[in-house]
Amino acid sequence: MWCPNVFSVKLCVPTTFEDSFLKRINVLNEKYRDEGSYVHEVYGSLKFSNLGTGWPATVLPDVDLERLARHVEIAHSYGIKFAYALNPVCMGLAEYTEEGRSFLNDLLRKLLEIKVDTLIVAIPYLIEYIAKNFPQFEINASSLCYIDSLNRALMYESLGATRLTLSEDLNKSFRLLRLIRERCKAKLEIIANNGCLLKCPFRVYHNTMTAHISQCPIDDPLGFTYKPYPLMRCTLKRLSDHKEIIKAPWIRPEDIKYYAQIGIDYIKIAGRGLLADDLLRLIEAYLAGRYDGDIYALIDNSYMHFCWNIFDPNAEPLPPLRISINNRSLDGWYEFFIKNDPPCIIGCDNCNYCGEIANKVVKTDPELERKYIERIKEMINRLTSVKPPVLIKQMGDRRVVVYYL
Repeated sequence: MWCPNVFSVKLCVPTTFEDSFLKRINVLNEKYRDEGSYVHEVYGSLKFSNLGTGWPATVLPDVDLERLARHVEIAHSYGIKFAYALNPVCMGLAEYTEEGRSFLNDLLRKLLEIKVDTLIVAIPYLIEYIAKNFPQFEINASSLCYIDSLNRALMYESLGATRLTLSEDLNKSFRLLRLIRERCKAKLEIIANNGCLLKCPFRVYHNTMTAHISQCPIDDPLGFTYKPYPLMRCTLKRLSDHKEIIKAPWIRPEDIKYYAQIGIDYIKIAGRGLLADDLLRLIEAYLAGRYDGDIYALIDNSYMHFCWNIFDPNAEPLPPLRISINNRSLDGWYEFFIKNDPPCIIGCDNCNYCGEIANKVVKTDPELERKYIERIKEMINRLTSVKPPVLIKQMGDRRVVVYYL
């Protein structure tokens, strides 16, 4: 059930690179534009490039420059801007080699030719380089810059970023968000639907792996490159302690209004690689500013990747696990963060607000969940053994994931 919107929002959303996806986005824009809410921008990248991107190529649409150019043209015909995700956190120093610099400049010129509006960039050097040599682009400092303080925000702004995607870890730190808004001239963006651990200790490693996975074609029939060690550990923690589900930096559609009130310019939806129907369900929920039903189904189902053991094909698949939260059970819960400004960015200390909420609202099958926990622990145990069950080999211009089952 969709209910009337009570605030305006400009969304930046991933694209599936299907023409029909843009058409359906346009229908939603027409539906909600009179209320001030619309999809401002879609974003994506090539599946593989020498420079890479910020998402594992394993799940990205197979896009070449010709298809990219056509998609940008169609987006513009609907009045939707396009952002190219040039946001790996590591390029293996390719940006300083003759070959890498030549490829970078060639890519940037081609992106200008096809009228890409914005570049999403994570490496500080590239932000400054692009701002100096390709000033036609708007530069959005990626969430992978981990902008979680005023100092970091001001530094990225000084390098040439005209938009800052703030670290998701700031989402409940309203005093700091207001300070950054007051002191920064750049436009500000936050991500609404990240179900990862708050201050996830595995994030830097995970994002570095992702960068390199997107820089070379890789054969991976069982999907280890999409659900590697960091995802195993992150998911295990959330299944083992439901407080982490509530602590995670996702935001309900109903609570986006608080960010509009302090001057956040854009709301970003994460999910490159999701199917069109799933993305559109997310997008409409945030355009509408309300969702009735299981809100957690919109945010996260990463645990479902572990219904089977990729290191043991003979292990019986587990039944689908459902972790659900009735969205109406969270009505009013955000007032605590608005009024008290707890130090979530530092640590929970003695506050157990999220734990108390989790005990009331998170619903699941405890016995089935226990089996998922045991499965993930078993996979981690095998992966960290002296002879791990997986090895990545270079085969010509491709990499191959070899499983020692």
